[in-house]
Amino acid sequence: MNDSDFDLAVGVGGDAINSGLQKAYQQHRDEFRGSVTPPPIEGTTYTFAWDFLDAPSLILAPPDGDLWAKMIKPDDVTVLPDSGVLQFVAQRLQADCKVGDTDLPQVTGKVTVALQLKLDGAGGITAVPLGAWLENLPDSPTSIIVKNVVVPTLLTKGTDLLKGLKIPAQDLFGQTITLNLVRVDVIPTHLVLASTTKVGQPPAAREAASADWPTDKQVFTLISKGLLATLLTAAVKKYENTQLAKDDKTIRFVATAKWEATFRRAKDLKAGSDPTTASAGVDIDWHAELDLVPITPDGKGGCALSKAGHDS
Repeated sequence: MNDSDFDLAVGVGGDAINSGLQKAYQQHRDEFRGSVTPPPIEGTTYTFAWDFLDAPSLILAPPDGDLWAKMIKPDDVTVLPDSGVLQFVAQRLQADCKVGDTDLPQVTGKVTVALQLKLDGAGGITAVPLGAWLENLPDSPTSIIVKNVVVPTLLTKGTDLLKGLKIPAQDLFGQTITLNLVRVDVIPTHLVLASTTKVGQPPAAREAASADWPTDKQVFTLISKGLLATLLTAAVKKYENTQLAKDDKTIRFVATAKWEATFRRAKDLKAGSDPTTASAGVDIDWHAELDLVPITPDGKGGCALSKAGHDS
């Protein structure tokens, strides 16, 4: 990447995300069911239990106008944000509610929760709940319980799905690279997280200019020249003081040669305009000896003609 305000961007397509959710659902089934007992409402206790009967999925787009109008929303949400909005969808969510000691009829249906992803100011993202829609909203008085108990729980669970998501620090070639999120994009095909290695407080959440992401790939990673040079330098550093060559050769009655070369370090490494190339100054210590042997009938004699050492 050239002239960007971030060092690393990772994009994951909707199909890849939902494939991951499917695998998580299969391997951690118990994480997709549970129960909660919120504070009593006017002295009456409530218990809500839920069970995702299928793996949930994400739709990387905001709800359309009709669905948004039908959603039950928090009191402080009135307008659908312009960016960062996605939908968490459960095709079959089973809900069991109890009022005091009385069980209410079990409800199973499709549920959609709208969320907005925003930077949390601590190197991660937070999901802000915007609204929830239930396919089989029961009639009153059960609907009152659904709106006051079930929906807030769904919004909380939807928020927890991506809360604190971040790109963790990476140990690359023995060097720890800390990545701070500076951008989160929700586009129709991908969820994109962009980060910087710069130290300091991440910028406040704001609507970023559009970017030409490589959406032809289900998963992509973009890296800046600066970070690429850092990683290459770390990779090369592993080979400092490594012996490159050591050998000797004798030509009978003519000469004996010995040589040795050691790589010391690389400096001023820079990534080229072609991301597959880089250049650097290289220090190599080398030492060579050459003994010439005069050609005589008896094969005796000989003299050391030269010895050399070099650091360049």
